[in-house]
Amino acid sequence: MYSVLKKREVEAAQLFAYAPTIQGCLEVFAQASSCLEMLDDTDYQASLKPHVSSTIGEHFRHWLDVFQAVSHAGIVIDYNQRRRGHKVETSREVALAEIADLTNWLTSLSEKDLKRMVNIMTEVSVSQKQACLMSSTLEREITFAALHANHHFAMVKVGASLLGKAIADDFGIAPATATFLRGQ
Repeated sequence: MYSVLKKREVEAAQLFAYAPTIQGCLEVFAQASSCLEMLDDTDYQASLKPHVSSTIGEHFRHWLDVFQAVSHAGIVIDYNQRRRGHKVETSREVALAEIADLTNWLTSLSEKDLKRMVNIMTEVSVSQKQACLMSSTLEREITFAALHANHHFAMVKVGASLLGKAIADDFGIAPATATFLRGQ
């Protein structure tokens, strides 16, 4: 037990070497990796309809797509680019490799990089194709990606529960909710 606690203390100390936005993303990636280690590829690919419309793998692919859009963007982040049917939907190993690549990218960013102005392109209507171009910062979009992942984690947790898999209590909990719960 002592070594597990010591390991968590070291990991927490390492997180503080990064900007808060990066720390939050690294926490998201650690949660995702832990979740993937608790599942096998059959669980990852299981159809859970009618309770959940997407597989756990499809949820992972989607939130990873958001991070991929941010990490591969130049001046425009195009959130309309999706990789439906990509191997990341069916292979936990592919998802873990993407998380590792994204971790390397995130930890290479400087404060100046985070403050860089970017534009985002995203569709805004369900009834018709209508995309908008908006201005933002890389830091804001990284924050959005992490919070969006958290939303999908909540759905993954439901799916895992339906499969009889126990997931950590804080998996899929938004940062503001975690703060509220700590205050109770």
